[in-house]
Amino acid sequence: MTKKIAISDLIALLYGRDYAYDILRRFLIEEPAQEYLKIFLQQNLEQFPFAQDCDGILEGIEDIKIYVKKYDVLHNQNHFEQLHWDYTRMTIGPFELPVPPWESIYVQKEPMLFQSCTINVRKTYEKFGFEMAKQNVEAEDHIGLELDFIYRLNQLTLDSAKAEHLQEIDYLLRAQEQFLHEHLLKFAPEFCEKMISNAETQFYQGIAKILLHYLTMDSVVLQELLNIEVIKSEALT
Repeated sequence: MTKKIAISDLIALLYGRDYAYDILRRFLIEEPAQEYLKIFLQQNLEQFPFAQDCDGILEGIEDIKIYVKKYDVLHNQNHFEQLHWDYTRMTIGPFELPVPPWESIYVQKEPMLFQSCTINVRKTYEKFGFEMAKQNVEAEDHIGLELDFIYRLNQLTLDSAKAEHLQEIDYLLRAQEQFLHEHLLKFAPEFCEKMISNAETQFYQGIAKILLHYLTMDSVVLQELLNIEVIKSEALT
């Protein structure tokens, strides 16, 4: 018997993904900004998708809560700069990077940027009309950009779900499931383990733990959704 999901329930699930990927992309695409930290710290992290079903996500949330209880990154400039430096030191430089953020470094025999891996990711972005403003300045296979791509595809899926365009929903969900398996899941686990081991703040240890476990859980959800019949609202009345 084919499983079914009401369009309203699918929309609620997609909003949860929107929330999760927005947080993850913001903290991994560039150094933390106080403006977003203020918004982030006002949120109830226990509402993060799968938080009550996954010990790894809960552990990451607890790491972040312990950190922000001890360090006032909004009002103490030294605390904020320490957090800012933690991300910079790991993923930007100026020294050798303990946590390189590019897929190419993890999956290619020759760990070089702007080669086949970067080009494949760029072509996928372009297929959906996404193009980086500064092409060849930052490699498209940066983990923050890949998370941003999933975030944007999920937003398109939300728009399609609200319009009840079932074929578009299926197409966009398949694209996300494929991108997760062909790109993010091929290097994110190793990236996360490196960040957990090398981060000097519990904040980024927590972010890495959440990312590590969330991507796995989200992949399972996408696979399930692709085998579930979506029921339009008119069929529920």
